[in-house]
Amino acid sequence: MSTSTHTGLRKPMRTISLRTIAAHKLRLALTILAVVLGTAFIAGSSMFTTSLSNSFAKIISTQYDDVDIVISSERNVGRQVSVDDVNKLRERDDFTSVELMVEPAPIILAGTDGKAIQTGGAPSTALSYNPDDEPTDTVTLLEGDWPADTDTVAVNASAAERGNISIGDSVTVVTPSDQFEVTVVGTFDFPTATGGWIGVLLPEDQFLPIYAPDGRVNAASVVLDDGADTAAVVDELRNEYPDYVIDDAQVLVERQTEELKNALSFINYFLWAFAAIALLVGTFIISNTFAMIVAERTREFALLRSIGASRSQITRSVIGEAVVVGLIGSALGILLGIGLAKGLFFALEKKGVGMPDSGLSLTPTTLIVPLVVGAVVTVLSAWAPARRAGSIHPVEAMRSGDSSSQNSLRVRTIVGGLITAVGAGLCMFGAFTTGIDEVKHRLIFVGVGALAVIIGVWLIGPALSIPVVGGLGRVVGAPFGAVGKLASTNSRRSPRRTAATAFALTLGLMMVSSIGMLGATMRNSIETIVDDVVTSDYLVTGQNSSVFKIPSSVEPKITELDEVGAAHSVYLAPLLVNGVPMSKTFGGPPRTSVADLNLDAGEGMKVTVNSGSGNLNDEKGVVLYDGIAKNFNLGVGDNVTLSTLDGSRTLDVPILGTYEEMQAGGPGIVSTAAARELLPIDQMSVEMILVDGADGVDSAALGQALTNAMEDYLVVQVMSKEDYASSQANQVDQLLGILYGLLGLAVIIAVLGIINTLALSVTERRREIGMLRALGTQRSQIRTMIYLESVVIALFGAILGAAVGLGLGWCFTRTIGEDALETIIIPWGQLGVMLVGSAVVGVIAAVWPGHRAAKTKPLDAISDR
Repeated sequence: MSTSTHTGLRKPMRTISLRTIAAHKLRLALTILAVVLGTAFIAGSSMFTTSLSNSFAKIISTQYDDVDIVISSERNVGRQVSVDDVNKLRERDDFTSVELMVEPAPIILAGTDGKAIQTGGAPSTALSYNPDDEPTDTVTLLEGDWPADTDTVAVNASAAERGNISIGDSVTVVTPSDQFEVTVVGTFDFPTATGGWIGVLLPEDQFLPIYAPDGRVNAASVVLDDGADTAAVVDELRNEYPDYVIDDAQVLVERQTEELKNALSFINYFLWAFAAIALLVGTFIISNTFAMIVAERTREFALLRSIGASRSQITRSVIGEAVVVGLIGSALGILLGIGLAKGLFFALEKKGVGMPDSGLSLTPTTLIVPLVVGAVVTVLSAWAPARRAGSIHPVEAMRSGDSSSQNSLRVRTIVGGLITAVGAGLCMFGAFTTGIDEVKHRLIFVGVGALAVIIGVWLIGPALSIPVVGGLGRVVGAPFGAVGKLASTNSRRSPRRTAATAFALTLGLMMVSSIGMLGATMRNSIETIVDDVVTSDYLVTGQNSSVFKIPSSVEPKITELDEVGAAHSVYLAPLLVNGVPMSKTFGGPPRTSVADLNLDAGEGMKVTVNSGSGNLNDEKGVVLYDGIAKNFNLGVGDNVTLSTLDGSRTLDVPILGTYEEMQAGGPGIVSTAAARELLPIDQMSVEMILVDGADGVDSAALGQALTNAMEDYLVVQVMSKEDYASSQANQVDQLLGILYGLLGLAVIIAVLGIINTLALSVTERRREIGMLRALGTQRSQIRTMIYLESVVIALFGAILGAAVGLGLGWCFTRTIGEDALETIIIPWGQLGVMLVGSAVVGVIAAVWPGHRAAKTKPLDAISDR
């Protein structure tokens, strides 16, 4: 055919493509919807994190608006700035004010109802007020007076509103060292007063003994007189105080803003990972949709070929349709993403979560990236079906049906089997190998292997569907007689379509079952550890131990009770052991466990002491987890150096013993006597108090006595060993609940894929359904047949996803668990719910296609050509 003929067809082909899109509005809407959901997640997550970052950056800059100079420690760790030096600076005539900065300075504020005001995870901070300083514009007094006298405070306005606090009210505050009553004399505004943030302004004379008992603070902010040369003053102070870091406040703002962006980038990556999952599932839906569209339009393309359209023109026309679908879907996805981001901020505000919101940030990145990604993914998804459309021969105009389903699956299955085997081998290597020291390197093998398994399962899916779907179809269809047999036959008749339809659900449930196994294993591990390790009847802990610890006055009150036989406090102290933080809170500040316990006798905790003594009551020293001791080539009798974070105070103590299970006390426990030589007791926060009952006192009486004694404390809760294990395990459930919520998006897309495929299948099988109606099949039977087909496909996807997910989850859990997760638990209950839920999903997905199929008129369908 001449080039001129092909050129002459370009415009008509473009017209045909556009008219085809417009003529099949329903098909277009279903395809676009998959693109919309995928891109909406990318757009929404990007907008949310960008807005959050900008809001925090605005808070940082506003906080230092009136500050000219910031003085901090050389290593910027701990409290090293002397209060005496700060007071000396206040004597300078060119300084308007010098304010102390102590971090952290946690405080709990009760409302007028006597209950602690909730922060939703935002900080609750005590601030220092110096009556001799001129207040800066950073803190704005809104009502009442500044707190100048002992036991008077000012609180931020939003906290006062939430606690129903008015000027003159007497309320309770809890500090790390005590709990006492204060009078509210004023309310103020502060740049960080967003979300659930609580700020309590205390007179400096009362603040310092509580939060800086050693006379040292984290930093000091300086406001200069008008006209002062900031650079000159900075140079002068650097010469006078060489041990301190002295910066222009704007330099500090830039540094903290950069640190903030780095910290928030993790959230962004996390959300983008789930956006990628949603897009991946959407990709299979889009690809499946275009494949079915091509199959349905075989005769149309063949006729176009017979009148002169080239293969490339047919391929380009399908790609052109994909571009239109991708751009429309991505644009709508961006709009939905805006709604998602605003909805997330609204939901967090209603929940009282302390997230600042200074407006939605729409940047070129948040708009262009989702648009491009959505369009590119759609085009890539349509590429294989487009090439298949171009390969259609003119003679195929005389055929009907989906010829693609007759193609051999042998090559695809062999390649898929090999890829699956390689992936499984990589996963097993990562899970079992001991030659790789770092877990992250082993996880790389598992991650690459998992990706290979997913690709391999997709390739072998059609071959697997033939026996599995056939068996499922016979079981599910048995109660429905001939209609059930017909549904079973239809389900396995087109294995490519069945596998592609089911794979979206397979992928979603694959991840759900993997995470479910990890969660069940972690929960079991936590409950087992608590049951094996804790020997005391009850534990007294903080209501929110990550934010606030138990006041030091609680322990004496417990020991006074007649029902109590023994009470053992476990502290956390900012100490280093040989320069290393023996922290139980990974990612948190360096805090070492401190206690007076005889581990040999099982006081409070039961561990197996490998060597030496576990008695921390008799002498100053430490006991270490055996693995930690071996890593540092340490043994019983060797000395280690305890030190404060700044290294200003050190103490050499012996290793008293080593123990087997790290879960018992973390990496190590320091005796209280040794820790108190370095730190006063008020700088060591109480993590928990292990309580045993006196002789003859039953558990219920002890629990009631403890509950009655602790009822006046705002931050203390009394729990039995079983309650404590459950509360620790529930934290795992809360974390995984977020993951399940995000994975729910993938499942929703999968459901839409089943609806889409069934709807297209009904259209493709219009003549077949018409024949069934003509032979006497009732509308209800047609609907039942479509329902059963959908249920079988959904069950096939769920079973395949659960089986693969359990395998990958086992490798992943074993790799990260090592000794901590010894017994891997299969969540049978969750799997049962997933399978039942998948069957329900199948019925729901088939409602609309089944209704369409039942409405098919026999004569019209038979005569349709």
